[in-house]
Amino acid sequence: KQQAPTLGIVRLDYNYPPSAGDVDYPGSFDYDVVYRVVPGLTFEMAQSGKMTYTVQKEFEAAIKYLEDKKVSGITGDCGFMMAF
Repeated sequence: KQQAPTLGIVRLDYNYPPSAGDVDYPGSFDYDVVYRVVPGLTFEMAQSGKMTYTVQKEFEAAIKYLEDKKVSGITGDCGFMMAF
């Protein structure tokens, strides 16, 4: 039996009330989503394309966490994460 896909989303370290349709709004998807916040990863840090050593280790831990959850794919909640 084939398992339904699950999306992993790496999140910036901030909190806001997401609206329907936003990547951070769980109801935006018709499949399971697993979120993982990267402590210390701010919007400004993502925008600069540079992480501190500590945040890099937290980012790597977030990716490993999502991989361990057997997600089908991993994305970020901020377009500036493309630098990572």
